[in-house]
Amino acid sequence: TCKGYLAHKTCKHLAVVQDYVQQTAGGSAVEAAAPRGTAQPATDRLSPWITHIHGKAFIRYEGLLALAHDQGLLELGAVFISVTGDLALAWAWARFTDGRTFWEAGDATPGNVHPQVRSHFARVALTRAKARTLRDALNIGMVAVEELGE
Repeated sequence: TCKGYLAHKTCKHLAVVQDYVQQTAGGSAVEAAAPRGTAQPATDRLSPWITHIHGKAFIRYEGLLALAHDQGLLELGAVFISVTGDLALAWAWARFTDGRTFWEAGDATPGNVHPQVRSHFARVALTRAKARTLRDALNIGMVAVEELGE
């Protein structure tokens, strides 16, 4: 979603994520071979938590949570706003050691969740809200797998 990335396929956000992954996870072979400051596709830097579906990259919730903990996540919570038989709405928040706080909402219906969790669709709304909150906090524009429908 960054205008710099959309125009030039590189931006300050990608550089920060690249440095972060390299420091915490040792980076990837692709990153090690690239000159410093050269942007690599987001899937290379975040590859431990990336899933491809129909050729498009999505991040897994567990990756968002791991990155958030590495960046000083103090608190992550979610509550229901409303739950009916057809719609669940949830609100989530995340607080970090540096004082930053983020919040976002999520929704789920029996028709927009995987059939295996259909009877638990309300809890999917909680997970979607937390995933969106963490994506905002970590400046990750990639959609989380858990936000997808079937």
